[in-house]
Amino acid sequence: MSADNEKSERESGWDNLPEHLKHDLILQVFKELSLVKDHSRLLVLVTHGFIELLVNALIDHHLKNSKKVTSDSRSYPHSTKLLILNELGLLEDQEYKVFDWFRKLRNKAAHQPIFNVTKSELSKIATEEFKDPENFYSLCVALIGGFWNQHVPIFGPKYAPGAVGENDDS
Repeated sequence: MSADNEKSERESGWDNLPEHLKHDLILQVFKELSLVKDHSRLLVLVTHGFIELLVNALIDHHLKNSKKVTSDSRSYPHSTKLLILNELGLLEDQEYKVFDWFRKLRNKAAHQPIFNVTKSELSKIATEEFKDPENFYSLCVALIGGFWNQHVPIFGPKYAPGAVGENDDS
């Protein structure tokens, strides 16, 4: 581990967490977000990767044929999964619009040789507080946190068993 990463971990309070919480995926994701917060391309990729994981968890929980949908990304890409969740009422229309926008932003981050989050890009979807690229990290945290909070009973046991009291070590 580099000296910068060690310093970042100490500053983030990671060292102060109880050991059983350090294994919770949600906390590891937020740790990763804090490590890449100054790199918009990486921030988009890490945020989107976790959102995809959460979307798949909702699909698994709510669809009778979920394995068909989650295991075939060619027939059921992320955009289709978002649409399914919207149609089921598990994603509100505005939330669907934001996640679809973020999906497109992820595609730009993954495929453009030069990538930066701009005010113009953020003005397409973000609320006033998040239209400044300086606040992009906060937007990413809010996207994950808001989605997580809406579905804690589904996500918690799977991705934060230590935090929700379902850790095998307790």
